[in-house]
Amino acid sequence: MARHSPVTGRYVTIDVDGLEYKVFYLHNGTGTPLVCQHTAGCHNHQWRGLLEDEEITKNYTVIAYDLARHGKSDPPLNVEWWKQEYKLTADHYVNFIVAFCDARELEDPIFMGSSFGGNVALQLALRRPDRFRAVIPVEAADYAPGFFLDWWRHPHANAAQVCGSGVWDLMAPQSPDMDRWLTWHYYTQGSEAFKGDLYFYSVDH
Repeated sequence: MARHSPVTGRYVTIDVDGLEYKVFYLHNGTGTPLVCQHTAGCHNHQWRGLLEDEEITKNYTVIAYDLARHGKSDPPLNVEWWKQEYKLTADHYVNFIVAFCDARELEDPIFMGSSFGGNVALQLALRRPDRFRAVIPVEAADYAPGFFLDWWRHPHANAAQVCGSGVWDLMAPQSPDMDRWLTWHYYTQGSEAFKGDLYFYSVDH
């Protein structure tokens, strides 16, 4: 039997440090805004379970966006981005999230991020405690050196396979097969951005 999901998607255009981004996000629920950041090199579909969780969405408006250059969110529209190496900095990352929340006119949202999204949750707590009711850093670290490596995009390697397989090795062996394979599938789609994301994760935070 066909069943429509209650989750809906929209685009919003925001300005961040002089760069214009068209940002895609999914949302569902009512109540306190819960803003969700995906992991490095991935996209908002990682939060698919939370977006459709009836216990959560009856109390929270779950909003999961694609960071620029990820999923359905474009690179900046007003510069020749392909002529510059992508390196996500802590300053730009924080400013992006705040600009997105401002564009959505979210009042006292909760921010939740996983892995490099968890790391930026710590940055938000430090830099913008006035803007967020709470932060939930999932699998976060305040120091994670050694991941900003050239081989993530080595020309002799299939970058999509490298990124997906690298994350596969981080998953617990008891993880359900469906979740493991979906995670691998999602990571094969974001290889262009993966190394640049890890600049924030491993160097600039």
